[in-house]
Amino acid sequence: MTEKRNIPELLAPAGDREAFLAAVAAGADAVYCGVTGQLNARRRAGGIVPGELAELCGLAHGRGVRVYVTMNVVVKQAELAGAVEAAGRALAAGADALIIQDLGFLASVRQAFPEAEIHVSTQENVHDARGVLLCEELGASRVTLSRELPLTEIARIATETSAELEVFSHGAICPSYSGVCMLSSFLREGRSPNRGLCAQPCRLPFDLVDEAGVRLQPAARERALCTHDNCVIEDLAAMARAGVASLKLEGRMKPAAYVWAVTSAYRSALDALARGEEGVSPAVRRTLKRSFNRGLTDAYLRGVSDNELMSYERSGNRGELVGVLERFEPEPGFEPRDGQQMRGTVVLRLDAPVDAGDSLELRPVDDPERFMVVTAPEPCEAGGELRCHVRRPMPRGAEVRLTRSVALLDASARAVSELER
Repeated sequence: MTEKRNIPELLAPAGDREAFLAAVAAGADAVYCGVTGQLNARRRAGGIVPGELAELCGLAHGRGVRVYVTMNVVVKQAELAGAVEAAGRALAAGADALIIQDLGFLASVRQAFPEAEIHVSTQENVHDARGVLLCEELGASRVTLSRELPLTEIARIATETSAELEVFSHGAICPSYSGVCMLSSFLREGRSPNRGLCAQPCRLPFDLVDEAGVRLQPAARERALCTHDNCVIEDLAAMARAGVASLKLEGRMKPAAYVWAVTSAYRSALDALARGEEGVSPAVRRTLKRSFNRGLTDAYLRGVSDNELMSYERSGNRGELVGVLERFEPEPGFEPRDGQQMRGTVVLRLDAPVDAGDSLELRPVDDPERFMVVTAPEPCEAGGELRCHVRRPMPRGAEVRLTRSVALLDASARAVSELER
């Protein structure tokens, strides 16, 4: 007899209208978004225009998708009355729940709107059963746990509490404890993460020096605080067994194409899990790797917080490793002048398929800062060779990474367009 599985909700981000539509089109069970001009932890995202919220809630509800509005920042006393009014407007527009960090604000919303569904944000740094029980007493029906919790602790919390547990499952993670990082506030006045204005200094290069000012770390490890991105695609069955109610995808600062690709990948994997299928398909893995990522890891979920978690070398998109540079061929008859470098053609040996128009990053292993990006002039299958024109020589052995997929961009655009018809 087939085991009946409790499949977690798939909760997708929306930083603007297009991303909202992309999340719905990709199969999200719920979408979380901020409202333009209101308090939320991603105030630099475009947000949903207040006048559009009701329309988008109606569109989502017509497809069985829930909508959660984020109000997940610390609320100042002078802002409290206005914030409660904004909560009322969001609920009246059709929001199914509010995501709140500030427990005082939560209490005020509960008093003003006793029937409102309230979820506690990960910014509240709830990391044990005691915290979840407190949130339950205050009237929250769901708690988003701290991102750094291992699965063993999540499972234990689930057995000792009754609130739904939401867990960040894919995307950017922090090297600090959820909701209590002050680095941005210290380095950039007024840029508090708890006010939705994190400057992300953890992604920047730092020098580790001794008392004499001598740099201690190697050049390849200058981003001492930069983490890889979270990815639990291989852990979905274990998370379901642990009692996780909702899988939250990070990305309200990401474009619609990213939201569509990642949401569709997790939708496919969760649907396979519901059918009792084991493992993750190569297509799902490829979709995630071809979407923005700083390298993917489930280290936190396994209780690991060492070098495996970190992306010391770079803070930008790593994409998917698709091959290696085989050779550089100088352009016949070309003579460099006035400081020009020899231009020519690179021959790339591919281990994965590439489409015409895909962006390919060529990065020398021994000198990674001298990378370049080229556009694939034609499609090429795995095992084939692709020739690309370049304006300077590149060394044999340079890694070839696909950092922008035309296929994913086109698929997202089609899905959003069909939804708007």
